[in-house]
Amino acid sequence: MFEYILKEDQIAVLWLGKPLADLNNVPVELQGKVSIDLAKQPEQAMEMLGRLDYQVIVVQLSQDDFEFRYNWLRKVVAKHPGIIRIMLNDGLQNYQVAKASELCHRSLLFTSGVTELFHEVGQSLRLIQSSNKPAVREYVGAIERLPSLPGVYVALNDALASDINGAAEIAAIIERDPAMSAKILQLVNSAFFALSSKVFKIKDAVVILGVRQIRDLFLVSRIFEHFPQDRNWAGFSFENLFDRCMVVGRFARAICREQRVNADIADKAFLAALLQDIGMLVIATREADHYSEVLQEAARLNHPLYAIEKLRLGVTHMEVGAYMLGLWNLPPEVVEAVLYHSNPNATSSEKFTPLTAVHLADSILPDVVNINDCRISSQVSEKYVTRLGLQNKLSHWQQMSEDFASQLYSGSGSGF
Repeated sequence: MFEYILKEDQIAVLWLGKPLADLNNVPVELQGKVSIDLAKQPEQAMEMLGRLDYQVIVVQLSQDDFEFRYNWLRKVVAKHPGIIRIMLNDGLQNYQVAKASELCHRSLLFTSGVTELFHEVGQSLRLIQSSNKPAVREYVGAIERLPSLPGVYVALNDALASDINGAAEIAAIIERDPAMSAKILQLVNSAFFALSSKVFKIKDAVVILGVRQIRDLFLVSRIFEHFPQDRNWAGFSFENLFDRCMVVGRFARAICREQRVNADIADKAFLAALLQDIGMLVIATREADHYSEVLQEAARLNHPLYAIEKLRLGVTHMEVGAYMLGLWNLPPEVVEAVLYHSNPNATSSEKFTPLTAVHLADSILPDVVNINDCRISSQVSEKYVTRLGLQNKLSHWQQMSEDFASQLYSGSGSGF
């Protein structure tokens, strides 16, 4: 259960806030492996972070001092991005959970037990180790021109963090980039969203779709713009891939609604779906001929694409995408969904997460059209679905998918 913790020499935990009721009952197999230092105030915790080497931060968040500790967490992410961050929800409002969970690897109720806590620490360790392998770092590091987070995206994040939510203020941020503003309006008015009337102003788009969804559309549009398809690549259409990611995102959000999960899970599922295949753009742009051969081999052998990628390239498109998202400090659950969306059974969680929604939506919807007849989308992991107790809902979601599938390659989507 704790195999990824046990692989480490020592796990030092910095604990900010009240301890769990059973914190002294650390599982026997972790005793001597885990040390816990308590801090009462954020200033003390930051000073300790500067002096000592911690692998994990656990922070208790309540309504009384939420903004103060949330802003402290933002500073931790900026100064110590590699540290695992676990939040303990002590009576937070839903919007507070959504804000804080963007900064944390895992979110647990304050009533959770210490065994569950360290299980989540172990899963977070696994995510970091899997998305930050030397081979992946070397592969991505060899790319001459990596995209950086757009300034407008960063500004929208800052606005969300400071609770600026007026449509006019948000629109003013987006309109700093006129070309991308036009693309956002094109997307909003496309068949993807099927609005009853045409939207002409960014302000109206913000009101209809919300700040987070607009922010995420901005990011994925910018990334696809950074990796334009050139004449060296003919395996599949980047435009069709973009369109499909959009439809997968909307379907994943619909699945979340069906499951009545928190809005922050739906938001992360939408973003992860938009970004799930950016690793393909990177590989196809970097080595078009070799990647085309990989697709052909996967089709000929009827093997999962990621298995042949690993064999022939040393990396998978999921690893490449997840590593890039990690560099940008995107929410860990988004990174996890991108990394495991084709192989969710590699995780041990039994909870419905953004990964669950993305895997289901990606598996159920029709595939990307490509000249090699290679299956690019995922295949439903029946073992994973059964583990989560969702097997009886598959037929319903397959029926739901028909409306979303009709949007694929209709000619009216064309997002970039």
